Amino acid sequence: MAAFRRVPRLYLERDLSGDRLALDAREAHYLGHVLRLKRGDELVAFNGRGTERRASIGSLQRRGAELELSGVVNALPASRLTLTLIQALPKSDAMDLIVQKATELGARAIVPVYSEFSVVKLDAERAERRVEHWRKIAQSACEQCGRHVPPAIAAPVELAGGLDALADADARLALDPDSTARLGGAALSPRRVACAVGPEGGFGASDWRRLDAARFERVGLGPRVLRTETAALAVCAIAQSLWGDV
Repeated sequence: MAAFRRVPRLYLERDLSGDRLALDAREAHYLGHVLRLKRGDELVAFNGRGTERRASIGSLQRRGAELELSGVVNALPASRLTLTLIQALPKSDAMDLIVQKATELGARAIVPVYSEFSVVKLDAERAERRVEHWRKIAQSACEQCGRHVPPAIAAPVELAGGLDALADADARLALDPDSTARLGGAALSPRRVACAVGPEGGFGASDWRRLDAARFERVGLGPRVLRTETAALAVCAIAQSLWGDV
């Protein structure tokens, strides 16, 4: 019996109407050397705007490729939970992991913030590059997990600015390892949840004053002290299990 192979998905930030679509050299390299596809292979193209199309590779060369587009594919529905992750910036590889896995776990928005104990500080140019890098990670995660729309990823700001710009939420939760309150008891059945996670050293006293003023409820994840990336992914998974589609 032939082994099952899942049809690969390709995120393209462009219109997907028509029956043919030209790809540039970078996209052709991705098809041939990362996805290891060849002429005639099938895939699904999606653009994060609601459109997914079946496609096959009509041509594949070093300088570019062409897709032949066919039927429309129904996009995977988004989680009923609107989950915003407010993440104090950790070191870069940890943030890459958080972005990738939070995307897979259905976070609708990721808000990177600087907190009292944040070690990482980015100037405007570096911040712009990092945001673009994170967005590409999120797009790639969508290709892998079947999600259609990548999460919104904001440029890093001070915690106060991130909280001021936060949309209304039914539940506002901040992870505190000293709290005996548990995530499941924070709200009955919220549809919009904001979760704040501190950096490697946790939130400082000034951070907690801002979070308390913004009406965040302190909750814990049990007796073990978790790394910031572990805590971020745990809170996303638990929130989706309690109120979302996990």
